[in-house]
Amino acid sequence: MMHEWIRTWSYHDQSPVTVTLIFLLFCLINLIPSIVAFARKHRSKWGIFVLNFMLGWTVIGWIITLVWSLSYAGESRKTES
Repeated sequence: MMHEWIRTWSYHDQSPVTVTLIFLLFCLINLIPSIVAFARKHRSKWGIFVLNFMLGWTVIGWIITLVWSLSYAGESRKTES
């Protein structure tokens, strides 16, 4: 009975392409906070990226980096001519 249950949850019957696409989709979802930070030109975009890379796989880390990337990005630096 247990052997049948384990066999139904294994990926040996799945196509490597399907498994790879699912893995890439999860990686893209995981990097959403970093993508948002770079798109908004957040002044702490590299800090957000590092924290997202290190703790993004946890739900709490992902939520923290998402909130940080959506926070106020700060005023842009104005160059005087």
